Amino acid sequence: MAEPRKPSDIYILFGISLLLSALLLVNSLGIISFRVGELKDARNYALSLLELNMDLAHQLGVPRDNARVSFSYENLHKSISMAATAGEITDIILSEMGAFEDIIREEAESNLTNRLQWVISKDPNLEQLEASTELVIHFLADNAISLEGGDFLEADTIEEIRSYVASKGVGMQSVIIAVEVLDDIVTINAIEPMSELDPVQHLQNQYKLLEQEYTNLRSLNGYSELTGPGLVISLMDAEDEDIVSENNIIHDVDVQEVVHFLFASGALGISVGGKRLVVDTSIRCVGGPILVNYDPVPVKPLIIKAVGDPEAMEKSLNTLLNYYREERSLRVEVSVESEIRLPGQPLR
Repeated sequence: MAEPRKPSDIYILFGISLLLSALLLVNSLGIISFRVGELKDARNYALSLLELNMDLAHQLGVPRDNARVSFSYENLHKSISMAATAGEITDIILSEMGAFEDIIREEAESNLTNRLQWVISKDPNLEQLEASTELVIHFLADNAISLEGGDFLEADTIEEIRSYVASKGVGMQSVIIAVEVLDDIVTINAIEPMSELDPVQHLQNQYKLLEQEYTNLRSLNGYSELTGPGLVISLMDAEDEDIVSENNIIHDVDVQEVVHFLFASGALGISVGGKRLVVDTSIRCVGGPILVNYDPVPVKPLIIKAVGDPEAMEKSLNTLLNYYREERSLRVEVSVESEIRLPGQPLR
């Protein structure tokens, strides 16, 4: 039996679940609405969401030729294409799209369960088993896996099982794998997800996962610490003898430009002068100092730190920083760091 393909992140689908839940909430508040004459925009929006679901299904390891997912996709695509009003499309998004998400989740979980059964079936110690047993695999919210039973498994098998949950979001299910021994014949079957057998534990895992997602969102939005590889950029005025006009001095708009380029190239978080940037951050000059989050920051040099893909950010900034150096004589230094720590901005 050929080894099934392992997805890069088993539970990316949880993001879609949060997205659809958010859609239901904002729709109930009347935030999502399409005015008369906006049928085209509504249809394009719904089709984009449909394609996003399909992309995530493929990332979850659902085969592209999965009959159930493909059939549901075609029906949903047809419903969106034939809708006569923007209101009909809104209803489709909030009802049929959710059902489509459930189908993707079920197929992804089935795919994961089949892989786990296959991994266990390869263990050489199965031949020595004398009695039937069970193995419970819990997918926890802290990106870990917990096993109950399975003492008969080799260390390599356990490690291979663990490799399937090295993802950012877990805690969606637990699975019981029954290993039955009858007349020296070993069969392996998944009983059913633990979410059906132990709903309290399932809800606890989901709570931990939501808590973890909340922490991640705070980090990405600038309100808690963020660490990772990135760039450190140092900006300074020109040397004293080269300052002949305001053009040779660092201004707030220069910092804003660098920040915009960094975010456009995929920066996950940025600090300026030690101040973390958040959605309502202002960068401006008041007299002499440059203020970030209403506080003056050091400018000799002014340090900008960005967490993200260093190569992509440096490539994006290259033309702008060369202009600063060559046309304005500003002093600019850029260094790539393997780990940068950005502080969280306190809530005001």
